[in-house]
Amino acid sequence: MKEHTEQHLDKLAKKVIKSSGIKSPSVDFTTNVMKAVEHVSIGSSITYKPLISKSGWLVIISILVGVSVYMMFGNLDSTWVKSIDYSMISNNKLTELLSGVTFSKTLSYAIGFFGLLFFIQIPLMKHYLNKRLEY
Repeated sequence: MKEHTEQHLDKLAKKVIKSSGIKSPSVDFTTNVMKAVEHVSIGSSITYKPLISKSGWLVIISILVGVSVYMMFGNLDSTWVKSIDYSMISNNKLTELLSGVTFSKTLSYAIGFFGLLFFIQIPLMKHYLNKRLEY
């Protein structure tokens, strides 16, 4: 029963393929496709928007310049700078716990190597993504 159904479907498929014939595209098929491609609106493409706007960069630069000028010409001998207790940075339980941790040279080299590769990968990925977004 199953073989009979498969033979019937095979004969039907052969009959349909023979009756349909070989179809070819029209003579000016390529030009019609290219005209349709040209009519696609270019405005719908991805536009570049920076993460930090120009006004944001202006604020960041002005803050850095202000802090730099204050540190160079400002009065750093004020009492509030001297009143800060910096000993809590070096004398706490966390630094005591971590002072006993040692890393082997191999681990240090591996971390340095992977860090180097990470910073090499950033420009490569940026270049790849910029190339991919170009049209």
